[in-house]
Amino acid sequence: MNGGNGQPEPEIIPPGADVEFEERGRDAVPRPSLMDDALTMPRITYGLYAIALVSGIPMLIGLIVAYLARGEAPSWLRGHYTFLIRTFWIGLLLIGVGVVTWIFGIGMFLLWVLPLWYLIRIVRGWVLLENRQSIPDPDSALFG
Repeated sequence: MNGGNGQPEPEIIPPGADVEFEERGRDAVPRPSLMDDALTMPRITYGLYAIALVSGIPMLIGLIVAYLARGEAPSWLRGHYTFLIRTFWIGLLLIGVGVVTWIFGIGMFLLWVLPLWYLIRIVRGWVLLENRQSIPDPDSALFG
């Protein structure tokens, strides 16, 4: 139907529907939401791990997210989750070794180098994720 001015009448869109749909010609096509993007959960996890450089609590949340999301992820993203999970457990082990060997001076060096190791792993993993590349060796204790 045409309106009084020769223009077609606008389609009535229920509240909230304009967020989910974008117009393409005459057909409404669902717009993917933020959580539908396969990279959203690994980005959140890497972000939580990055925040953990200042405070350790977000890393625990990131670990839980990584464990939950790994099962349903595509194989190339599964490697990122494995990499993140191993970063947590290897880091925890190195902290323990550093504390135990503090008396011998080895722990002092280890606990000083540990944040650098952690930062390199997170930055390298996140860069590979943004380039949509898999981690070459997610089981590696070094940098993948």
